[in-house]
Amino acid sequence: MAKINLSEEDLKLLSESINNETEIPQELLTKLAPSFFDKLNQEGHFDFEKLHKFKIPTLEYAGKRSESVILAQANLTTGAAPLQVIRKFGNNDHDNQWRNLIVQGDNLQFLKTCYLNKDPLIKDKVKRKVKLIYIDPPFGTKSDFSGNEGEYSYSDKIERSEFLEAIRERIIYLKEILSEDGSIYIHLDQKMSHYVKIIMDEIFGKNNFRNEIIWTYSGPSAPNQQQFSRKHDVIFWYTRSDNWIFNKDTIRIPYHETTARKFESKGTGFGGERADLSQGKIPEDWWYLPIVARIRTEILDYPTQKPEVLLERIIKASSSPGDLIMDCFAGSATTGAVAEKLGRPWIMCDFGKHSIYTIQKRIWQIGESKKLGSDAKKNEKYALPPKPFAIVSAGAYDFSKIIDLRKNKDAYINFVLGLFGIISDDKDYTAKYKLNNIYAEKENNPVEVFPIWDDDYLKNIKVDEEYLKEIVNATGSRLKGDYYIITPEVCTVVGNTTLKNSTNEEVNFILLKFPYKLLEDFSRQMQIEEQPDSQENINKLISSSAFYFNEEVRIKLTRTENGFQINEFQANILDKNNNRFKGLDGLSMLLIDKNYDGKVFNLDAAIYKKDLAEDDSIKIDGLNQYSAVIAIDKHGNESAITYLS
Repeated sequence: MAKINLSEEDLKLLSESINNETEIPQELLTKLAPSFFDKLNQEGHFDFEKLHKFKIPTLEYAGKRSESVILAQANLTTGAAPLQVIRKFGNNDHDNQWRNLIVQGDNLQFLKTCYLNKDPLIKDKVKRKVKLIYIDPPFGTKSDFSGNEGEYSYSDKIERSEFLEAIRERIIYLKEILSEDGSIYIHLDQKMSHYVKIIMDEIFGKNNFRNEIIWTYSGPSAPNQQQFSRKHDVIFWYTRSDNWIFNKDTIRIPYHETTARKFESKGTGFGGERADLSQGKIPEDWWYLPIVARIRTEILDYPTQKPEVLLERIIKASSSPGDLIMDCFAGSATTGAVAEKLGRPWIMCDFGKHSIYTIQKRIWQIGESKKLGSDAKKNEKYALPPKPFAIVSAGAYDFSKIIDLRKNKDAYINFVLGLFGIISDDKDYTAKYKLNNIYAEKENNPVEVFPIWDDDYLKNIKVDEEYLKEIVNATGSRLKGDYYIITPEVCTVVGNTTLKNSTNEEVNFILLKFPYKLLEDFSRQMQIEEQPDSQENINKLISSSAFYFNEEVRIKLTRTENGFQINEFQANILDKNNNRFKGLDGLSMLLIDKNYDGKVFNLDAAIYKKDLAEDDSIKIDGLNQYSAVIAIDKHGNESAITYLS
């Protein structure tokens, strides 16, 4: 955050402007908001619309960055990882047909990938195509209020300014992928809603604020509590522009009997006209709807699960059949499930493996779930199979398959450029330098990516002195100064080398090598937010971790009379002090399918490390000869599906 330096004269002038209710002079404004005016100067003109936007209150805190800086960072591919398909469901093998996506990984990495619009899986299918975004960010845990037994509250674990900036960064990218007539609903509680409202005004503009919706519900209260019962959430609705979708006729609700009788007796309605009360009314901005705990048919035993009727109203109001819906804090997948039932394609993203397997089961078995609008007593089933969908990974690489990235030339180039912090863009550097394989510049010097996607280069051609001489000879006197080559170290037999061109000027070849072993060690040391080891911590905000590599997880189990016993667990990950986890210290959770069919793992129970008995045993009912387990370590790596012996 830029420091503000005001002289005594400046302070006097500011005081006079406030007391006299006159406009603050522009030269003083530049001192009050240097970062704002710096941005305007960089853009080459004074934008009065942005100045008007600036008149709204803003939050200022350490570490706050401009929107332009945040968006520019997406070009560093260490922050926008290629998407990798892990599992596919349903028949859809045509490249141009849409497949709904469950994205496992840091949602920030995925949003950057969407913003860059280069990954073949989502290119031209997501950016500016999303009609509706609903998010329910994790603004705390149960320990936020208690802090029992020496536990620190969530706000102590993550500095509030850092937390707000993480949310703000994601909202900036969400705006960029929202369609021009799109809407975003952000679901909050009383702890952070006032902060986020200011952030939303700043990013979307206060003129694009549509509603503050109060979702109110009933529930028990503690008999001795010293405050009013907290029984509502806040949902802010913003649109990208002043042209938005609002399908009011799809969400009408019946008038109260008293209201209907009143207008029927008078013979007139609102504005003196006769009202057609049979159509119902548009809901107010407070919604009394039940929580999931009171809807038996929806309970998934997942914390923070939201009722389908809540998302049904939002999705119907702000989208139409066929419109793309996104939820990047997906949790238990209520957004995707309701979007599916309403004929909308969807994308859901979450970091937690508990969430991913919960979503997978909920969508795969959606036909068995309740039909929207079904009478609770009849409990009519949806009864349709799911549309084709896939589980994809954002930011995680199978280390043994990194070289497979070369099969996708663009993905490989972006990946290796990002390793060295080099920005990838769409300029034609090959034409500029009249050389093949130039894909970027570093400090205004050419950067070559050694073309190992060509088998001959990978197997037969090496970066040696002859290879470098051929580059110099091909360019005559055009090439001089530094020339960078990014290459696997197995493809080079020389170090940095200086040669002279046809006019006796020096060309300095600088080799940027990446040994795979070094990459592996480096990736392990990168900060990866740990998977939760208790249900209370399930909704921790996941911080950006760039890329990391999948590691092997091993587990051996033995069936017992009341469940099963962990005999052996091995994780190859390191803790934040770069020490290898010992024993079960690296375990996050166990996922259980009580009747695994050998094809699709359907999550029936999640057992967190905190829930294990002292002898590392688990008590659970309903196991049979087909019961299977997946072990998840603290970095989200998972074991093979293991049958209980």
